[in-house]
Amino acid sequence: MTGDTATLADAMVTGRELDLDGATVRAADLAEALTAPLVGGAPSLRLRRATVSGLLQLTGARVPVPVELRDCRFSRAPDLRMAEFAGLVLTGSHLPGLAANNLRVRTDLMLDGGFRAMGPVDLTDAQIDGSLRLSNSRLLPDRGRALIADRIVVGGTCYARRLRSSGEVRLPGARVTGNLDLAGAELSSPTGNALDATGVVVGGSLLAGRYHRGQDEAFRASGRVLLAGARIGGDLVLSGARITRPPGDEPDPVPLHPAEETRVPVVPRGIIDAAACLVADRVGVEGNLELDDGFTSSGTLRLPNAVVRGYMRLSGAQLVGPYGASERGIALLGDGMDVGGDLEARDDGRGALSCAGQLRLVNAHVRGSAILSGVRLSAPDGYALLGDRLRIGGEFYLRRAVCSGTIRLENAEIGATMDCEGATLDRPRLRTDGTVRPSLDARAATVGKDLLCTDGFSASGGVRVRRMDVHKSVQFAGATLGSSSDSRVPYALNAYGLTTAELVVTPAAPPGGAVRLEQARVGRFTDSATLWDATGGVVIDGFDYDLLNDTLAIDVRTRLDWIEQVMPDYAPGPYEQLAAAYRRAGNEELAERVLMTRQRRRYAEAGMVGRIWGTLQRLTVGYGYQPWLAVWWLVLFWLLGGGWFTFNVPAKLDNDQNPVFNPWLFAADTLLPIVNLGQDGYWQMVGPSQWISSSLVAAGWILATTAAAGAARVLKRV
Repeated sequence: MTGDTATLADAMVTGRELDLDGATVRAADLAEALTAPLVGGAPSLRLRRATVSGLLQLTGARVPVPVELRDCRFSRAPDLRMAEFAGLVLTGSHLPGLAANNLRVRTDLMLDGGFRAMGPVDLTDAQIDGSLRLSNSRLLPDRGRALIADRIVVGGTCYARRLRSSGEVRLPGARVTGNLDLAGAELSSPTGNALDATGVVVGGSLLAGRYHRGQDEAFRASGRVLLAGARIGGDLVLSGARITRPPGDEPDPVPLHPAEETRVPVVPRGIIDAAACLVADRVGVEGNLELDDGFTSSGTLRLPNAVVRGYMRLSGAQLVGPYGASERGIALLGDGMDVGGDLEARDDGRGALSCAGQLRLVNAHVRGSAILSGVRLSAPDGYALLGDRLRIGGEFYLRRAVCSGTIRLENAEIGATMDCEGATLDRPRLRTDGTVRPSLDARAATVGKDLLCTDGFSASGGVRVRRMDVHKSVQFAGATLGSSSDSRVPYALNAYGLTTAELVVTPAAPPGGAVRLEQARVGRFTDSATLWDATGGVVIDGFDYDLLNDTLAIDVRTRLDWIEQVMPDYAPGPYEQLAAAYRRAGNEELAERVLMTRQRRRYAEAGMVGRIWGTLQRLTVGYGYQPWLAVWWLVLFWLLGGGWFTFNVPAKLDNDQNPVFNPWLFAADTLLPIVNLGQDGYWQMVGPSQWISSSLVAAGWILATTAAAGAARVLKRV
């Protein structure tokens, strides 16, 4: 049988399937049958296992009946350009290729079920009113592009489950009303791009994750996946997918000039990024973005300025930058990304996020919470997490995170709590002078509730919260700050200008570097002996706190020793601040003791005259804070004066007056100002008595005034 036109026409009229069992049909006869006028309302043409010889030329043809060519073989690539079909099924067929740009199919176009093309399948500008089915097909061109479907319009769903392609699959500008389903597909390409869906518009979800029927197969792409500018009405699902950069496509690292080493690392320009494996710049997802459940990438995952209305999930993902565990290669680039829900990367059964390379979220906005508990970030000696100006509406969890490299969150805004409980941060970024940057750098950041670095938190490079504003509390209870064995750490804790309602610094061990509390302003301050044993000391000049949390547990002598330990040179501020805290707690006596110690240190560092004067003040009136000493000195001077005048009775000034001289009353009358006991003014002082009486008068005024002032302060307190 040669497949003449009459036989084909008869098959069309009856609508029965014609199984040719490998027999040959001339392409010209097939084309003639398909384009002939309808006879009796023929329902369809259904052929199976035919061998079509020659070129099936249907350019611009209108085929009014559905056509099914199942398991057929074509000797030449059919030419269906600008043709119009009621329906076209090529399930299981083998073709050298397919030229079908501007094709119009009013129902489904089926290229599935073992469909195999050894050359490019060109569907540029095609319009499929129904669904496009590519599931289980094989596109195996010798080189270049396997599927060219630029600007294709699909009225239903595009099914490409378990598609296998050895060339580029192109869908730029495509519009799919339903889902774009690539679950379990395996794509590779010598052009460098495995899938180009730039600017695609999908009304439903884009599914490129696991295929769960039978074997658990996941989407694989060896080459870049381009989704830049795509608009997805549902979810973007890449759960379990594996995307790797094109083989041999190695990007050149961008070296940083030494003078620019403090700046944010340079991002490669343009979406054609040699380091990228997934390019989704400006992608818009109305639902959720799922990069979880074993998702693996080798190269940069680009999501700058992406907008995700739902949540973004990275739990169980393994991201590897183009240079592995190095900040030179960005594993995830999310600058300017906007996530409407939560950003979740914790362990949900398949492990937490593992990121070898920089995780970059500069200017990103997460409107929900960012849950990164248990993540593993690795960019040793560089920035592992770069989140300058990152905004998070809810909680930011980094519990038990393991990070090799610096976490930088300059000018970040956290709506609620930032919880770093049990996190381990080591190998921070290096400076050009050989010192290291902080392991956690959150300077000028804002936290709506608490910053918790507690219960085993460890930062080998220290923590910088300079000029940070935390509305409730900052806690470093049980933390390890800095490394005592690493002299490259300048500050174990840099809290210069920190503002918070409560500061708790009770580290598990003495900080391995200086602790800087200058200009910090806190409400309640809790400390411990381990803080004050910091390797580089504690800088407290200008440190302002309202209350001490443990005024009774730690005695005042211990606190004064701590101040003297960290301030070898006298400064009044820390003493005045400590005294003010004791006063607010109602401990006036302790406050005066602190102020007396301040005066002692002040005069101890003065010149000889100052030291003498300070000694006199301390011994006589306790620098004015122990006025009862003045009373004892008054008694002593009275006894000395009375004893002197007992043995050195002065002569009368006027013999006509006859007062009775009493040495003890005379000494008291001379010593006490204002008070008149009837002895002063009747006696002539000569010789030593003149000097002694004058000394008693001067001492009386000084000591009595001091005693009165002290008594007034006591009565005022009462």
